Amino acid sequence: MTSSDTVHGAAGTPMLDVAGLRKVYQGEGRAVEAVRDLTFALADGELACLVGPSGCGKTTLLKCIAGLLRPTSGTVRLAGRGVTSPPPDMAVVFQEYGRSLFPWLTVHANVELPLKEKGLPKERRAELVTGALEAVGLADFAGSHPWQLSGGMQQRVAIARAIAYEPRVLLMDEPFAAVDAQTRADLEDLIRSLWKRFGMTVLFVTHDIDEAVYLGQRVLVLSSSPTVVQDDITVDLPDERDQLTTRSLPRFAELRTRVYAEIQSAKRGPAVAGTAGE
Repeated sequence: MTSSDTVHGAAGTPMLDVAGLRKVYQGEGRAVEAVRDLTFALADGELACLVGPSGCGKTTLLKCIAGLLRPTSGTVRLAGRGVTSPPPDMAVVFQEYGRSLFPWLTVHANVELPLKEKGLPKERRAELVTGALEAVGLADFAGSHPWQLSGGMQQRVAIARAIAYEPRVLLMDEPFAAVDAQTRADLEDLIRSLWKRFGMTVLFVTHDIDEAVYLGQRVLVLSSSPTVVQDDITVDLPDERDQLTTRSLPRFAELRTRVYAEIQSAKRGPAVAGTAGE
């Protein structure tokens, strides 16, 4: 099955549809084209990872998808509806978890805060917070403050906050870049378990090629700036994965090599638009 079959199968409308996205920054008498004609789609419940050279516009893309930045042209649609501001059924987990949590609030209060903004009743908020903290393994730390937790635990709080929001689409912007290798492996497995449990569509941005291949059903490789989708790689690894067995598979090494080669190609120059999926 190709990635296009996955996106445009029986489910019909893609959950996340990015079409012809272009972003030009204006400043100091010159225009800088950061993203050029970026097009891809994710099916409902799909987990895709996005990689590319440093400075290729990954964060700009995520901000446009999340409705935090208006594109110069092109469209972003969530379940068929245009995104022009932050949609109520999308959540974002950032790399700098420490800056996204309020140190004076307890873990419970941090996770609950967006639910208050959503206008949910107290009983429903409590139910969602309890369920989210249990799902990320922090049920016993609801009364703690972020500064009392390790970096990995703080990132779990940020993930719990996103899960409690009940998003249909979860965007993750290099969320594990600041944690140690063992914690990173644990969090990778956590994300796959949460993805299966809650059935969300996940777009996961990372610099780590191994992480992209391990986590995703697809890996979208971006070109150098101005950015297009240079390749769209289907990850045909077993659905059940673990850190030891999956990473030792010959197919894992083959996929990793392909993604690495594409990124090196991207560093050498801009890709030719329309090569994705060939």
